[in-house]
Amino acid sequence: MKAIKIKPFLCAVITFIWSSGLLAQYNMDSIKERYAKFYTIANLKVDNENQWISFTKIYKKNTDTTVIVKVGQQQDFTDAFVGVSESWFLKGNRFLWLGKDKAELVDLRSGNKKDFKEAGTIEVLPSLGYYAVLYKNRLLEVFDSKDKLVASVGDVAQLVGNEKNQLYILVKQNNVLSVWSLQSKTFKKVYTSEQGIKKVMLTPSQRYLAVTEQEKSSGGLQLVLLDTKSLKVSRVGNGFMKADYIEVREINNGGAFFLDCTTRPKPAPATQPEIKYGTDQDLWLYRMGEQYREYWVYNVESEQLEKINRNGMFMAAMDHDRYFLSFDRKERNAYVSSVSWFDIYLYDRVGKTSKKILTQTSNLVVSREGEFIIGFNEEKKRWILYHTLSSKEKTIANEEIQRPVFSQDNRYVFFESQSGLYRFDLRAENLAPIAVTENKKVSIVNVKEEAIYGTLGADFRIRSVDTNNPIIFEQYDPNSNETSYAQWFHSTIKVLLPATKNRVSDFKINPGSHTVISLEENFNSPQAIYQYHGGQKKKVYQSNRHDQEIIMARQEVLSYKNSLGVPIKGVLYYPLNFDVREKYPLVLSIYEVQNKSASVYPYPFFSGIGINIRSLIDNGYFVFLPDVVLDSRGPGFSALDCVHSGLDALKGNNNIDSNRVGLMGHSFGGFGTSFIATRSHRFAAYISGAAVTDLVKFYFSFSQERKLPNYPRFENGQFDMKVPFSKNKMLYYDNSPIANVEKINKPTLLWTGLKDGNVPYTHTEELYTGLLRNQKKAVVLYYKDQDHDLAKNSSESMDLHLRILEWWDYFLKDKKDIPWIDKEMKKDAL
Repeated sequence: MKAIKIKPFLCAVITFIWSSGLLAQYNMDSIKERYAKFYTIANLKVDNENQWISFTKIYKKNTDTTVIVKVGQQQDFTDAFVGVSESWFLKGNRFLWLGKDKAELVDLRSGNKKDFKEAGTIEVLPSLGYYAVLYKNRLLEVFDSKDKLVASVGDVAQLVGNEKNQLYILVKQNNVLSVWSLQSKTFKKVYTSEQGIKKVMLTPSQRYLAVTEQEKSSGGLQLVLLDTKSLKVSRVGNGFMKADYIEVREINNGGAFFLDCTTRPKPAPATQPEIKYGTDQDLWLYRMGEQYREYWVYNVESEQLEKINRNGMFMAAMDHDRYFLSFDRKERNAYVSSVSWFDIYLYDRVGKTSKKILTQTSNLVVSREGEFIIGFNEEKKRWILYHTLSSKEKTIANEEIQRPVFSQDNRYVFFESQSGLYRFDLRAENLAPIAVTENKKVSIVNVKEEAIYGTLGADFRIRSVDTNNPIIFEQYDPNSNETSYAQWFHSTIKVLLPATKNRVSDFKINPGSHTVISLEENFNSPQAIYQYHGGQKKKVYQSNRHDQEIIMARQEVLSYKNSLGVPIKGVLYYPLNFDVREKYPLVLSIYEVQNKSASVYPYPFFSGIGINIRSLIDNGYFVFLPDVVLDSRGPGFSALDCVHSGLDALKGNNNIDSNRVGLMGHSFGGFGTSFIATRSHRFAAYISGAAVTDLVKFYFSFSQERKLPNYPRFENGQFDMKVPFSKNKMLYYDNSPIANVEKINKPTLLWTGLKDGNVPYTHTEELYTGLLRNQKKAVVLYYKDQDHDLAKNSSESMDLHLRILEWWDYFLKDKKDIPWIDKEMKKDAL
């Protein structure tokens, strides 16, 4: 990358932190010390008896502290463990954890501990009450429920278990690999490879151990199946296949197997010039590289391996040994979507026929046993249902329904939506809402799914829910900003977690006891763990107890309309030490729709996008997050209207100083900020990060991350222009900030990462150049080794954090004598 030459008095080029000594308004050591006390909770686990809860505390500098809490004894945890990478609850009130150099078993009642030094891998078999520890010296030890050694084996290279009751090991002795099976309290050798073993896996049915064997001389691969009950070994085919990789997919609960054999040839020497064509439908090749694929089906009962003639098509296996999906990888839509569309064919292995069943399909879901297929047609914007046995097709005429889930018995297909849960009767062919979920966004929790194809943005899955047991779902009411959990069984609804305005970031349920454990937070409350049982809610653990000041903080959720009458919301945060007798400056931060964030606990940290609500309200600012909804005027004008409407909604607040208002945003929010700066006179200063500035230029560019054109992001993606540039050129011109850069009349801080693969730094540089040409007050920050988001808690994010605070202090609080800003703003500094 060529060096960037910019006049030093107009631009701060940041390559390291604070070495210049310019950031003098804040004490960074004090800030880091304060921020280091805050943590978030993740990896919530509950034992089977609902007596113990474990979780990870995520601090700024470490993420490996695990805490154990006993339910019923609030804040009285038994211990905290540092260095944890994995952990398990065992029967008998025991806790096992694995770290970098050791494992430890803890008796949660007595506090007794047992160390396993130099442990590398652990496999737990709860149905047997066993756990296995593989040490770094390749010794394996298996212990029972009383922690007594029951078996040991040396020279172990790999563990393969089902996390229930099966354990297999790969043993390497004298360069010979063999597979051993745990039988009661001993290991039995069940297979030895004279060649080599590349991969060992248990199939989803757990009926077979699939071993991919590799021939030493040719590198060819062969699949070997080991029956986990009879220990019978079956070699699939008559020899080794020429392939670099074999993906094995089980069909019909182990009745057959689908083999996707992939060969990746070495790249051809680069040629000059590289040639591309204007009607190229195979840009996939430039992204993924050339691949040669062969597909085979193996019938377990007949032990016959049959090759499928794909005729250049890609294939995916359903849960059926006769019918398969096939599609051409080549794009047929000129890349106008951010996801790939395919025409889907149904291949009949028995009849050797192939017929088109779905067109322009991006998302596809298959029922168990492959009887039904449902795909989303990107042209019609509808779900199309296809019955493989009758070849019958039906369009489901509802534009709101999303994410189909088949019932396990193939009687129904459920649809999630923004307005409730729907059920389609596959026999009666009618769609009906489940009444008690209406007007709520619904997501089914206990879905069983398996991905069958997921390249290039397409999403093909087998997805089902067992209707013989309750369906558990999450409901979110956007009007009240409330979340609840419930179960639906035999047309009866039972509430598991009553509606709460808290953000529920994790949810655990023991079906037998109906006890619910949740992880919740809100603006006034750091994350807390709760137990719901018998209609009672009890707090089990409270994080960040030292943060008492947030309890009294104020927040409002405002409802208003934009100029077109569209209802929108905005979230207003008050300064922490708010005094009704004072006036305060206001900072607006924009992106898209943000009102759901009203339930998020605002803790201070060094954000990778420069925006941290807590740091602003800590320092005496109002912060406002107005929703931005797009319409036919384009994203710039839509954002301008929504932001001005939000400001109008705040006019009744006498504590906001309307002369001291700033606007900031990152990425899409940075674009909105840059555009608004060219049209508005209601802000004292701006901060725009990693923003698109020229819509036309970006429309006709390639994404360095996706290796695809960027125009889908405008026509039907985030910018939602709805029309191509050729059909409405002025829409693109008029919504480009760069087109009116000379109208920016307030100081502007720009920043970008020089390794940004999402929005190239040249867009920031282009806006800066426009400001430079028109002699506007501006500073631009280039972060040398950073991407679209700065690395969280990095030195660069700390630098940006402080500069943003100082920028707002300078222009909204009149705190001058900040050297790096004075250098641009004071005439005598030029």
